[in-house]
Amino acid sequence: MSWPGITDFSEAVQNPSLCFNGTELEDGKVATNQRGMPMVFSGSFACVYSVSVNGGAYAVRCFTREVKDQQDRYNQLSDYLINVLPPSFVHFEYVEDGICLKGDWYPIVKMEWVEGEVLSAFVGDALDEPDTLRRVAAQWRGGTTASLRGLRIAHNDLQHGNVMVQDNGNIRLVDYDGMFLPQFRGERSPELGHKNYQHPQRSAADYGDYVDNFPTLVIYLSLLAVAADPDLWSFFNDDNLIFTAKDYADPGASEVFKRVKKSKDPAVVELTKRLEEYCALPKVDAVPDLETILQDIPPSAAPAPASMASAQAAAKKKAEARKKAAAKKRAEAKKKAEARKKAAAKKAAAASKPPLGPASLSRTAAHPGSATAPPARPGLTATGRRRRQPRALPRPAPAPAQPTVRQATQAARATLSQVTVPPPKEAARDFLKILLGIAATVLIIVVVITVLAVWAIAQNGW
Repeated sequence: MSWPGITDFSEAVQNPSLCFNGTELEDGKVATNQRGMPMVFSGSFACVYSVSVNGGAYAVRCFTREVKDQQDRYNQLSDYLINVLPPSFVHFEYVEDGICLKGDWYPIVKMEWVEGEVLSAFVGDALDEPDTLRRVAAQWRGGTTASLRGLRIAHNDLQHGNVMVQDNGNIRLVDYDGMFLPQFRGERSPELGHKNYQHPQRSAADYGDYVDNFPTLVIYLSLLAVAADPDLWSFFNDDNLIFTAKDYADPGASEVFKRVKKSKDPAVVELTKRLEEYCALPKVDAVPDLETILQDIPPSAAPAPASMASAQAAAKKKAEARKKAAAKKRAEAKKKAEARKKAAAKKAAAASKPPLGPASLSRTAAHPGSATAPPARPGLTATGRRRRQPRALPRPAPAPAQPTVRQATQAARATLSQVTVPPPKEAARDFLKILLGIAATVLIIVVVITVLAVWAIAQNGW
């Protein structure tokens, strides 16, 4: 069977009770965007949805291509980390029959939802807060990557989209699809990681605890470099921090390498030279880990404790401001949506009104106070034409005189003049009435002619 894509999953999650039937998620609510469609975050071969359940929230990863042995890999990862889950990791669960599409079940990974910003967005918001960036860099070095190295494991795809920074400054890693464990040594890597963070010689054969060394250095150096020179953020292109795969392929011709080597921070200058050297190495496993690299590198300008406290307060204040701005944006979007609904309803109501016909014009003219038409002059219709006065029926002649042919004709005309034409909207409904009126008129004429004929025979003896 063909594997579903993002469009298929986005359509399915609109009905959680159906696609997640029999699981905890069936009573959940999927987060939506301003258009009311499921909010989706896509990656190389998975898409992620936010599902709220019983006051909590999960990140539901749906795979857009089949990955062999994925369940076995997640089970081994869960067993390996069951007692030593690093602080930067989130709780996760692989569910083989997690989501149903058109009668077929597909696997998902249910993870704890992390509130925060991806690393690139966090850096962009903190360009004027160098101490905050250095603090995150210090945590990246001493906390996040140190814990991975201590467990002899590798994330295998360290990049801005898989690194979340929370409001309190803590770093959390997401996406464990390609994690390396010691028991996987000798296997081929299930993925190659983001090209703007990987060594230029990286291949599927490179699969060990060393694969994180190069991207770890790239992220650490990028944070310190931007903290020392915020103008370096001009090299950000929505899919990197400041470096790209093109820069690693030819550092000598790279403009960003030239700029960073002129940094006012000596540590940044030295780390840039090391990165340039490592790009030329023929093997990925020759790149040392971050702690080894930093042994003979002068320390970067670090914030003083007081500055760190103020930086944390500023970060918290900024996070609150972002939340308020997001809430305001949602309120404005809701207000605009309600205005559009009201306008559409008003337009529909106007369209449903019947067009002005002879009957409606007559009714309008009968009410001089109406705002839809000026009062009509006596004797004139609302269209300005002279009102046609109905002819009075002739008075019956005293007995024994009988009506003449002329009088019968006038009576028939008077009867016809009383037949009004219904407005266009009522024509279909009154059609039968019109036919009955015509039939009655014809019947009157026949009766009158018959009476006249009998009277003539009686008078003239025909």
